[in-house]
Amino acid sequence: MKKALVILSAIFFALGCAATALAQEAYPSKPVKVVIPLGPGSGNDVVTRILSGSLEKELKTQIAVEYKAGGGGGVVGADFVAKSKPDGYTLGTLNNSVFTFSPVFTSVPYDPFKDFTPIARLGAGSTVLVVNAPAPWKTLEEFLEHARRNPGKVTCGTTGATAVGGISLELLNVAAGVKLVIVPYKEGSGPNIAALLGGHIDCAMQLWPILINQVRGGKLRPLASASPLKEVPQVPTFAQKGLPAVNLEVWFGFYGPANLPKNAMAKLVPAFEKALREPENVAKLEKIGWRVAYEGPQEMAERIKKEFSAVQDIAKKAGIKPE
Repeated sequence: MKKALVILSAIFFALGCAATALAQEAYPSKPVKVVIPLGPGSGNDVVTRILSGSLEKELKTQIAVEYKAGGGGGVVGADFVAKSKPDGYTLGTLNNSVFTFSPVFTSVPYDPFKDFTPIARLGAGSTVLVVNAPAPWKTLEEFLEHARRNPGKVTCGTTGATAVGGISLELLNVAAGVKLVIVPYKEGSGPNIAALLGGHIDCAMQLWPILINQVRGGKLRPLASASPLKEVPQVPTFAQKGLPAVNLEVWFGFYGPANLPKNAMAKLVPAFEKALREPENVAKLEKIGWRVAYEGPQEMAERIKKEFSAVQDIAKKAGIKPE
């Protein structure tokens, strides 16, 4: 009798293990939510929507977008992802600001190294200084001369004082000897661009893919960029204008909370890699100003550590103190 019970127990245990394995293999069994930390129309939003079709095809489930804006540079959305259940059903399209800029310059409610699981990196986009098309300044030199004659009166918008654009403006202030007033739009780039077009601020330091359509439409004028712009090669870089310190770029990546299960990563990593290497997606991303360069989880983790140290060094040399 005892022997029979032992055999039955072993059978039930084996069946339980098999059921657990089958349950793990079922990922994903419901829609995957992707958190956008900078609101509708932001670079994060546009990139996610371009890739969502391919991801749905590969994962065989729906990609649902959810907006969690606020905190400057996407800190609120990043924190939401970090504190989500690590089951693979809540991910985030997050930019490097929340990992390598905001934690250096201000207090954040998460650990940029321990609280996330990197999945895939998209690539990079240049930050660009733009003014309204009707503005009188045709060149960077004219704009900076105006700023020098009016210290503390020229306003410039960005998505956050500790985001890439905000730090770029701080670097520009130091390098060019001006006192631009930084106006943070924590809800994202949309309100920032609307304020510039409405004449409420004098300039904006934003990501090129966010600006490209407004520049094409003749509504905004780019004065200088962190790196060369394929679409408008006549726009000088800051380095070409004698301001090499103003060279920060924005890059996006896809992340989950720490400790994503292996069965989820086994599906997510190849799905994102395939989506980011698909020629049609690459063409769409490049058309809006991105330089696409896929990186996997380990490369992303190493990049974050290196960039964090580099930003600390930038802050020290530029004399920018934490808030």
